[in-house]
Amino acid sequence: MAQDSTANFPSDLDIHPLASVSSDADARFDFAAQEGAIKTYGIAGRIWEASHAMLAYLDPSSPLEFDPLPPTFEPDPALGGRPITAIELGSGTGFVAARVAQWLRPERDVLIASDLPDVCPMLQGNLCDCRVVQVRALVWGSLEHVNVISEEFRLSKRDPSPTRLTHILCSDLIYFPALLAPLLRSLLHLTSPPFVDEVSPQPALVVLSYKIRSLAKETPFWSAFGLWFEFAPVLARRRIAPRTRPGDDEVHAEMWSRFRPGHDSDETFVLVATRRPESLWWRVPNDDQQLLVGVGASGSDLPKSDDQFEQLLLMGLEY
Repeated sequence: MAQDSTANFPSDLDIHPLASVSSDADARFDFAAQEGAIKTYGIAGRIWEASHAMLAYLDPSSPLEFDPLPPTFEPDPALGGRPITAIELGSGTGFVAARVAQWLRPERDVLIASDLPDVCPMLQGNLCDCRVVQVRALVWGSLEHVNVISEEFRLSKRDPSPTRLTHILCSDLIYFPALLAPLLRSLLHLTSPPFVDEVSPQPALVVLSYKIRSLAKETPFWSAFGLWFEFAPVLARRRIAPRTRPGDDEVHAEMWSRFRPGHDSDETFVLVATRRPESLWWRVPNDDQQLLVGVGASGSDLPKSDDQFEQLLLMGLEY
């Protein structure tokens, strides 16, 4: 079942704008702008906490170095880097897209900011000055919307001159149980044929920022997601400044540890995922409940689950 347009207005909706230095400095996303957007667009009108984690990872001027490297990082800007064609799911206010657009090159890159059709007017208003960004409707779970985007941006491998979809950005999207299966279904759509084929089986990398709010309600997503995708948390350490004089003391590299953009106790993750190659040919069930319990994964119709995220939590993943 596809994402419902009423999902942004749950019956118990009681949310307030998120105040932050970066958003408050921009009239499109400050406290007052969010307050008005929440009244009109509900949940989509608020900036959510994990969006800042996503931007902290993608910021090429970060004092940290990351493993894996963010797509916005260019070791030698003079060489130009590889073209980026990315799609952001659930773009909401466009806060993430607006910032990421500053780190991309309009002559080379494309960022597709997507959300429900009812939310797209807000996105278009907030992102109208971002040359690298295109706003499109994409209801989670809708293969029709994915196909329209694929055809327009020539993302299908069946196109005579295809453009490769390189990245999928998901910022703070894992929350409502009813939306977990549609979100996973869209991720499968965007990493399956015709976006890949047997000659070029390189699906887009999925970058997720996630804040734990109700683990019991959110765990079914990770249990199913891990069956189809391999994923790991982003690791970080401080950059080593090069020695400028022969007599300078040598600075040893820090150990890698899980990237925590906020306080050490903050349960926010940035993860990078890749589609399991063997899963490209598994049957994806049409029923949402079957998808969440693992039917079709591993080429079997038996229910199953993955424990990658559970193991990550248990280990604490300290390097």
